[in-house]
Amino acid sequence: MRTLLVVNPAAGHGRGAKAFRSLEARLLREFPGLEVRVSERSGQAVEIGRQAAERGFERVLCLGGDGTPFEVVHGLRSAGPSPRRVELGLIPAGTGNSFLRDFGVTTAEEAIDGILAGRRRRVDLVEFEYQDEGRTERRFSLNILGVGLIADILKLTNERLKFLGSAGYSLAVLLRLAKGMNNRIDITADGRAWTIRDSALVISNSKFTGGKMMIAPPADVSDGKADLVVFREVNRREIVAIFKGVFAGTHVGHPKVEMTSAAEMTVVGDPPLLIMADGELLGRTPLRLKVLPGELTILA
Repeated sequence: MRTLLVVNPAAGHGRGAKAFRSLEARLLREFPGLEVRVSERSGQAVEIGRQAAERGFERVLCLGGDGTPFEVVHGLRSAGPSPRRVELGLIPAGTGNSFLRDFGVTTAEEAIDGILAGRRRRVDLVEFEYQDEGRTERRFSLNILGVGLIADILKLTNERLKFLGSAGYSLAVLLRLAKGMNNRIDITADGRAWTIRDSALVISNSKFTGGKMMIAPPADVSDGKADLVVFREVNRREIVAIFKGVFAGTHVGHPKVEMTSAAEMTVVGDPPLLIMADGELLGRTPLRLKVLPGELTILA
């Protein structure tokens, strides 16, 4: 198979570069004719993904964090044809590496073994639209969409606390909660509409986010639906209690946590709320999404 490797050296605070150096010899040996492209700036993996589709690569490997396949898949889709014919392999070398955890894969060596074994998994893709400076933008998510509080925490982590790694995210939770929440969110999920206030939500295609946080324990990457997790009208004390249970998935039993699943959703925030997708900060609500069942073939 014609195989392209996309390397994000900046993933995981430089972990991507170190991982590539240690794995390069094996990758070149195991994948004859392997072509390597390095993503050196934000958005470049989108261009590489588009070129991969146009040049007819049958297999694309992403060495980096969750944001690398996020960009690559958008590039594959923007080239025109469906990415169904392109097999996608993920080699974790980022901060979170959340998506692969649904398949029990946590190391780069395990990921390469799965790719070489040809373990193919058909997974859903979430197509969504949002607003960015007055324009409607479209993207595709494998993992998770965070709306409001969750995206605010990521923004704070990236801007001030990224050097602390996973501990920086935990600290950002506490710092962001000090501001509280004041919003109204209108949600429509498969035709059902309701309104929540002073709340936050995530929409998950897979179970994990931020590494080991099991934000949506019932999520199934191949069920044709996305899982909506709502933190409804929570105060600071409640959201801290909820956060403590996220790593074990026990937070879903908290009375302020609600869950549902749907194939199509709309989220409108007042004021407009910041959006995060697969660890990447984007624009703001309104957010509209639909699940594309079995749209991707993942090697894992």
